[in-house]
Amino acid sequence: MKKAKYILLLLLVISSCTVSKEAGISRNELRKEKNLAEQAMVREAVESKRFIVRFDRIYFRFGGMIDLVPRANFIIVDGDKAVISAAYLGRQHSFRPIAGITMRGKTVKYEVKDIPSKGKFELDLKVNNRNDTFDIFMTVGENGSIQASMSSIRIDNVRYTGHIIPIKEKRSNASEEEDLI
Repeated sequence: MKKAKYILLLLLVISSCTVSKEAGISRNELRKEKNLAEQAMVREAVESKRFIVRFDRIYFRFGGMIDLVPRANFIIVDGDKAVISAAYLGRQHSFRPIAGITMRGKTVKYEVKDIPSKGKFELDLKVNNRNDTFDIFMTVGENGSIQASMSSIRIDNVRYTGHIIPIKEKRSNASEEEDLI
């Protein structure tokens, strides 16, 4: 009788171990599928020119960094339209002090260079309006992380890090007033 209880207990333990191992495998597979879906969304956003870049940090020219509020520091690219709102700390070549970059304009240049061996993109943007022109160079990682540098005639080169968020597709019956930008 005792041997039967031990054998039954042993079978129960062995079966529970195999079930948890199968659950671990499926968890890993789900994580891989989620990463692949995220990479596909980032790729689609970059290729379709519809994304938001939220900046987490600004880096100084000679070292040092400051954490930023991502809600207030961003770049929106929606086709040929672009909006830039970012903090700036550094040297300026203007008679008025510059504490931030705020601009609505058009993307004049948009070049994407795919580097599949490293799993990243390099974006080269030029955004201008009537008053200013900003050159923006971004490196987009496969997980959506961004390293960006921005320069203009009036400011020195400034570096940021952050992440990319794809913009959802427009509805077919949306009017022009409901556009993002």
